[in-house]
Amino acid sequence: MGTYIALFKIRDYTLGGAKESIKALRIQKKVIILITGLKRLESCRQKFKENGILTVTSIYILEVLCYIRKHRDDLKKNCEIHDHNTRSKYDLHTQSHNTSQLQKSVLHMGVRLYKQLPWRIKNIDKYNQFRKEVKSTLLKNTIYSLEEYLRTTLE
Repeated sequence: MGTYIALFKIRDYTLGGAKESIKALRIQKKVIILITGLKRLESCRQKFKENGILTVTSIYILEVLCYIRKHRDDLKKNCEIHDHNTRSKYDLHTQSHNTSQLQKSVLHMGVRLYKQLPWRIKNIDKYNQFRKEVKSTLLKNTIYSLEEYLRTTLE
């Protein structure tokens, strides 16, 4: 497993739907198949969970969420933009955008990813505890794409 971890210790990997990220996930799945002895067409999802391994996508999500968490006090909340008394008034504000470049930016995507977190994680004060809880949640939900994460109800 040490070799596997060395191969896939990716910190500054940018996804945003890039072809490279899809290739990296395919390679990661092939490595899991080799390490665990799965047959070629068997699903790897359970093996990621059993071995405590984050997918490349989950690593990206973890790093982006931690970035947003560190800088959340610098970001605007909905209640700072308008006076409407809505249930999401304390959520981070998502900027409106006209370009796909802004849509794929770390800041924009980070706010969208952060909004998906359960309140129990968003309300954690200590950064290290926040990171640990996010990682644990991502390990329980093997995520292959950003779209899958955004559709998933995390617990």
